[in-house]
Amino acid sequence: MTYKGKQIIFSDLDSTLLRNNHYFSKATKQVVKDLYKKGVFLIPVTARSTFDVITQAKRLGIDKIGGIAAANNGSQIYDFKNKTWIVNEYLNNETVKIMFEEFFGKHKAKIHFYADDTTYVFNEGKMSLYWAQMMGTDYIAAHSFEEIKHKISHATIVLKKGTPTDEAKSMLKFIQDNFSEKNDVQVYTERVIEICPKGINKGSAVKNICDYLNIGEEVVKYAFGDGPNDFPMFEAVEVGVAMANAIQELKSSADDVTEFSNEEDGVARYIYKNIL
Repeated sequence: MTYKGKQIIFSDLDSTLLRNNHYFSKATKQVVKDLYKKGVFLIPVTARSTFDVITQAKRLGIDKIGGIAAANNGSQIYDFKNKTWIVNEYLNNETVKIMFEEFFGKHKAKIHFYADDTTYVFNEGKMSLYWAQMMGTDYIAAHSFEEIKHKISHATIVLKKGTPTDEAKSMLKFIQDNFSEKNDVQVYTERVIEICPKGINKGSAVKNICDYLNIGEEVVKYAFGDGPNDFPMFEAVEVGVAMANAIQELKSSADDVTEFSNEEDGVARYIYKNIL
C-alpha cells in the first residue's frame, strides 16, 4: 500500500480526541470524514484495549473509510481496509508470571494486566473498574498467575500512594533490571510504570504505520496528545501538537499547542485552521 496524502495525523483519544464524557463530538466525526475525502488519514493511537479501540474507530467511521487504528500504545495496529493486523504483539508468559508473583500480595504496588478484551487486577479498585467499564472489557480479580487466561498486551504498575522516593527508585531499578532486556519499560511518573513488548510505544506505532503505508519524507506527520505516553509519538513526527489541557511538560516539548481543549473540539478546530 502506498499513501497518497500530503499529511497524516496521529491522535491520542482520552482528553484529546474524546471529550471528558468519553464520546466524540459531531465536529470531531466530521473532521475525520473531511480529512479522508482529501486523502488524509487520522489514526487513533491510544493505550486503550484492542476491543475498545476497534469500537471507537467504528464510532468515527474509520472502519467504513478503510483507515487504521492502534491500541495498547502500538502493540496492536489494525488495517480496516485490508482487514489485517499490521502489528499484533503480546508480553511473553514468563514476563507476566514474574510480574504477578513478585508483586501479588506484597503490597508494593498494584498491577493492571491488559488483554484484548479483559482487564486483570489483583483486587477490585474503583478506578480500574471504571476504565474497564469505559472500554467495555471484562474485569477479573486474579489471585494466581494461572487465572490469567488471555495473552497480555501490556501491563501498568502503580506504586502505592505515599511510597517514599528512595523506595520508589529502588522499585524502578528492580523493574528495569528484571524486565527491560526483553520488554519496553516506560516510566510516566515516579509511581506509574508501563511494561510493553520490546520496542513498543506510541512512537513505534507511528513508525510501523508509516513503514506499512510506504510514507516518505515528503508527507508531513502530525500528532495530537495530552499526557506522558505521548512523548514518543511527538518524537516520531514533524509536528507534535499538545492539547490546551495537556500536561505542562508535553506543552513545553511540543511544536504547537491547540487554542482549545478537548472539551472545545481542540483537535478538530486546529485541523480546520492549520491543515484543511
